Amino acid sequence: MSLKTSWSGDAPLAWDGWQGMGADRASRSPIDPGPPTRKRRSPGVATAAAARTPAEAIERARDALLTAIPRLELRDPMLPSALRFALDHGHDILPSPLLGAWRTRMLASGAPDRDLPWSLGFDAAPNSPAYDPTDGVGALWRPRERDWLERDATAFGHRLLAPIALAENVDFLARLRDAADPSVARTADEILSELQPRMEADLATAIHGGDPWRDTFAIWLLARRPEALALLHPIAFAITTRYGTLASRLAGLVCGVRYPFEAVPLVSANAHLGSALWRLDYRPSLLPGIVAFVAARRTRDGGFADESQGADVLTTLAAADLLATLDPAFDPAPTMAWFTAAQERDGWWRALDPEVPWLTATIVEWLELASRPFAERFRWPAYQRTELDRKTGIPGYAAFDRLARVFETLPSIANAPVSIAFGDLAGFREFNTAHGQGMGDRVLRTFATALSEIDASLSVRDGGDEFLVVGAPGRESLMTDLEAFRSRWPARFDREYGSAMGAVAPRLLLADAHGRNLRAMRDRLGQGIAGLKAAVPDPPPEGVLSILRP
Repeated sequence: MSLKTSWSGDAPLAWDGWQGMGADRASRSPIDPGPPTRKRRSPGVATAAAARTPAEAIERARDALLTAIPRLELRDPMLPSALRFALDHGHDILPSPLLGAWRTRMLASGAPDRDLPWSLGFDAAPNSPAYDPTDGVGALWRPRERDWLERDATAFGHRLLAPIALAENVDFLARLRDAADPSVARTADEILSELQPRMEADLATAIHGGDPWRDTFAIWLLARRPEALALLHPIAFAITTRYGTLASRLAGLVCGVRYPFEAVPLVSANAHLGSALWRLDYRPSLLPGIVAFVAARRTRDGGFADESQGADVLTTLAAADLLATLDPAFDPAPTMAWFTAAQERDGWWRALDPEVPWLTATIVEWLELASRPFAERFRWPAYQRTELDRKTGIPGYAAFDRLARVFETLPSIANAPVSIAFGDLAGFREFNTAHGQGMGDRVLRTFATALSEIDASLSVRDGGDEFLVVGAPGRESLMTDLEAFRSRWPARFDREYGSAMGAVAPRLLLADAHGRNLRAMRDRLGQGIAGLKAAVPDPPPEGVLSILRP
């Protein structure tokens, strides 16, 4: 079965029936479609003509992806990764052909659990000519597992591709549920609803803990995609719980369970798990050991590797993603240079072969992120709906307390400057009494939403009409942004409620601290806000901002 279309316009879906599915195809692997088995080069070795700078590598990869998209088959399980990249870089795409192809396959099969949109069967069209290496030489990111690849290339490839396809394609569909086109939104929602049981069943196999690399790779992928994580959060959390427990019994690290990595702490799996622990806000006590272990394993050339192997692209990506977003002491420049040197002449990065569009898009995403200051790279935990305050939609005090404990224990964050503000709403009690609790709750949500729009910060409902704003580690003081927030607040309040409703104005008290002192500083601010309330009982509509003096 082969479905093709052009993404440059409203081309109709081309359907040529169930072709190419005979017995002659059944013996061929989608990783090595036919004998002889392709040659494979060592990980991290570029084919030729490496880019000179990360910026040049980004540009080369962007051109390769955007040029390849119209040539990718709708059957290619990595196509949504490429389309997501195009969307995120300002290019319009037409999702209807892909959704139509997926929907048609499900209807034709009569059993969506046997024919998924990310099927990795013999018609999944990996090794597309659009990104196949020009010299025909593939890659193998884990050379110590070459015997596995040679025994069963399809299973070996499935181990890599299935988690990528699940996370990326689910996230792509979930985003389309909010599309402006009702037919696109409806179709995406229908596909997700029908596939939900199979998605959960596929992911749940990782809870057994039988393959630490694959299982933690799956939760790392989900942790990076908010829509997919929200949809599959219970199972992702169960996998993270499982590996968090296993790590806690092995001196805080994940180890391999089979030859050639049996009982060996894996840089890759620990980087995966560290990112998942942080994003899912679970077992933060494990993070200092994991971050220290991963950081210490960077090779001289700037890459990362599991034991007894050279640096490889997937281990380097996972380790760099963890450290660049959670460790202010990490210098991304050597790793940026490693990725630049490992890029192929045509702009691709390659771990095996069929994952190339996803891998290239993800490395570009990381390179763009790594070029920013740490405060802009820093990722907050991915709080789910059940973890958010019901009235305001932002995290509550318990989330702040867990966050502060992590800030205390991660050495580089403990020593990093952190700006924190404590605020309340003057006039809120009177507004609530005059207009009812429903309107009061609306004001709380409006205020929380406005605070959460401040860049590189986390807004928290401390309780009642009191809120916290925590700047990312290393961020410049919140003073400028809070002043801008105050100046915009009266107009925002009037738009929502009208000037006749009376004023509800923010009172904000700001202080600078270090990560290790976050909880203590919050307590000082909580005490200090009482003095500000007494000093300014009736602030102007834009409120008041004061600095807590030492």
